[in-house]
Amino acid sequence: MVKYIIINALSVLFFVSSVFGQENYGIIKGRAAYKGEVFAGVKILVFKEKEQIDLSKPDIVAGETKIDGSYEFKVPAGRYYLVALKKKYDSNNLKPEEGDLYCFYSGSPVEVIERGITYVGFNLIKVGKSKPDKKSNNSGIFGRVFFEGKNLEKSYIYIYKDFKGGFRGPAFLVYPSYDGKFSINLPPGTYYVIARKRAKGGMYGPIEEGDWFNFYHGNPVVIKKGFMKNVEIECVKRLSQLESDEGYPLLTGIIMDKNGKPRSGIFVMLYHTKNMQGKPLYISGRSDTNGSFSIKLPPGVYYVSARENIGGPPISGEWFGKLSDPINIENNTKIQITVEQVK
Repeated sequence: MVKYIIINALSVLFFVSSVFGQENYGIIKGRAAYKGEVFAGVKILVFKEKEQIDLSKPDIVAGETKIDGSYEFKVPAGRYYLVALKKKYDSNNLKPEEGDLYCFYSGSPVEVIERGITYVGFNLIKVGKSKPDKKSNNSGIFGRVFFEGKNLEKSYIYIYKDFKGGFRGPAFLVYPSYDGKFSINLPPGTYYVIARKRAKGGMYGPIEEGDWFNFYHGNPVVIKKGFMKNVEIECVKRLSQLESDEGYPLLTGIIMDKNGKPRSGIFVMLYHTKNMQGKPLYISGRSDTNGSFSIKLPPGVYYVSARENIGGPPISGEWFGKLSDPINIENNTKIQITVEQVK
């Protein structure tokens, strides 16, 4: 094993001129590591975007990491959920089990652009042993959220019924945990469980540097009547929004209303298409009390919008604005965006 400093990341995309035999394909590449050590033989599992996903049944087993932890593969342009998995024992069963190394990429679904490269880094955890289910007058889940062996205080557990919206829309249920422990009553059924803690506090917003996150390795969780199911979620920490952002230009700016007053709490979103629909390529953190924001980006041409919420069309009363023309980012760039409340 080789010691390597890995940066778990949101995906970085940029265009290349001629690396593909077929123009409608893109490349996903990066590294996988566990506590800073890289491994050969970590499988990269690819799941197409759909409503229900079984972690043991990927659409594509894209290959394995090399001795330096790196991997690279080609897929058709589209949106995908990505999982890295190294089995403790040689097995054709791809469901994460006790002792396996596992990571569900927190930036999923990633968007692969035709003739583009998407960089994805995986910070792996070791799957632990779950406690047995408990008979109960209720049904639901119980357990804890933890990081580096300690309970993750002031974390949130998100319960979803499907993959609609890529876990970026409203959850079926959000449970705040003050001490990292939880016991949640749920009707019998099938659910997806995610844990996260925002370094800046709050329940919503994109996963940013310093945030903790994980997608429970036992998803989907099947809840039976009269049983409480044990769910233990070890989180990884988001170290950087970009896997390798050194040398990339810095986009900064101010968000103001039409009266020139700075607006805080606004996300800046960047797209490669003029209609600016669907998932943005990049999302900044919320603007601060001075209306300021910053985000590093690979060089390119981007269409830019700013809004108060994430997901779905802007709603009445929401602060929203966009630049009328695209911006060409080659060097550090500063912009100003005017927002107004949607009527």
